Amino acid sequence: MSSPDPSLPSVSPQTWLRRLWSWRRDVTLKKLYANTIMLFSGHAFSAVIGLGSVWFTTAGLGLWQFGILTALLSFTSLVGNTLKFSTWEAVVKYGADDLMRNDHDALRRLIAFNTLLDIGTALVSLAVCAGLAFVVLPLIKVPSEYLHFALFLSVSAFFTVSATPVGVLRLFDRFGLLAVTEPIGPAVRLILCVLCYKLEWSIWGFGAAYLASSAIDRFITVWFGWRELRRRDLTPGWRDIFARHTDGHPGLWKFVLANNGRTSLGVLTKQSDDMIVAAFTGPAGAALWKIAKQAASVLSGPARMFVISVFPQLAHLWSARDYRGFRRLVVRSSATSTLGAVLVVGVFAVLGPPLLGLFFHKAAQQHFASAYVPALMLMISRVASVAMSPFMPAMTAMGRAVRNLKLALILACISVPTLLVLAWQFGIVGAALSRIFAEVLTAVVFGWTVMHTINTRVRKAEAPAPAPAPLGPRPGPAAAE
Repeated sequence: MSSPDPSLPSVSPQTWLRRLWSWRRDVTLKKLYANTIMLFSGHAFSAVIGLGSVWFTTAGLGLWQFGILTALLSFTSLVGNTLKFSTWEAVVKYGADDLMRNDHDALRRLIAFNTLLDIGTALVSLAVCAGLAFVVLPLIKVPSEYLHFALFLSVSAFFTVSATPVGVLRLFDRFGLLAVTEPIGPAVRLILCVLCYKLEWSIWGFGAAYLASSAIDRFITVWFGWRELRRRDLTPGWRDIFARHTDGHPGLWKFVLANNGRTSLGVLTKQSDDMIVAAFTGPAGAALWKIAKQAASVLSGPARMFVISVFPQLAHLWSARDYRGFRRLVVRSSATSTLGAVLVVGVFAVLGPPLLGLFFHKAAQQHFASAYVPALMLMISRVASVAMSPFMPAMTAMGRAVRNLKLALILACISVPTLLVLAWQFGIVGAALSRIFAEVLTAVVFGWTVMHTINTRVRKAEAPAPAPAPLGPRPGPAAAE
């Protein structure tokens, strides 16, 4: 046996830390984080402005009326987000294929189709909110004299029509514009809340402030999206509205319906907790739960930004059949984002109480201090949601919308009863416990499913081709002997 040449440098096996450090050279990962940072810069600025809005709203309304405002806004948000189609995913998924084929007519038909879905579901959401208001108020322990105020806030359910323009901006990698638009609505809300506080207006004034800021935010997003379409000469015309939208988009209806079912189940499992907490603890508990979720948005916001940033890249990689690059992006983005989330939770565990004190006017701080424990628990649950942030968009990019729906249905059947039981027994702490359980279970199920699917596709793509059959007549029995 020959001994190794001493003149050659010895190659030491890479540790996992060295491999992790080597990911800094991954171009796809760099682009992902660049887009995420752009989006998060706008989100972080919005969160800071949002703290100001909470400060003036709680100071002006107090714990009880702030809880009523929160519960009613949560109701309209729940209805609107449950009924609306997640059309931006259809725009990115099928739009990436249209761009790959350079089929601009198909892309115009796709934009027209999704715009009609946006407008239709927004009108339905408005009607449902207004129709169910008198039924929901007793369930969340809001006095009946707030019925007219609830009908007024139902208008906010209409402002769900910006999904298609958002999909357009994400398809064309215009994340900078999305980052610019993110703080506009919260900034308007802060200005109006300051005005309401100074003039000592009632809950109607603060409700109007939240409603107006949402309307302005959506209008600007829609304007940017359609401006991008005009710039690229892709604005749909009347013939695109009445065209056969599925031409060039096989499985489009199945995709949007299954995706709508999956997102609706996700909304019911993740946003119904506001209504359930209000039903069991009243407006005061709803107010504390709102503050806990606002604190946990330090992680849930980046997770949402991550999903937004990673999906267009995954869609393009899958369209190009780069399965190894697809898997690499999923694994590396999940690992690096989870590490950052763990560090943030550690900081909040130590500095949480004084940080929460920044949310409120001095006169209101004593009422909201008990939000720290559920806020910390929600942040722990968000670590799991950050870990799984690439997995759901990966399933969608692979065209597995039906499987996405089936998994979401199974998880909803488990997590919603758990939320009901724990919130009934332990209030907002029980609701936070249920979120930890639901997020960890979702991360495990989607993580295993996505990695199994990707690995199977990689093995099939890299399997050696079968040897060609020999030419000429087959040998007879004599030849075989």
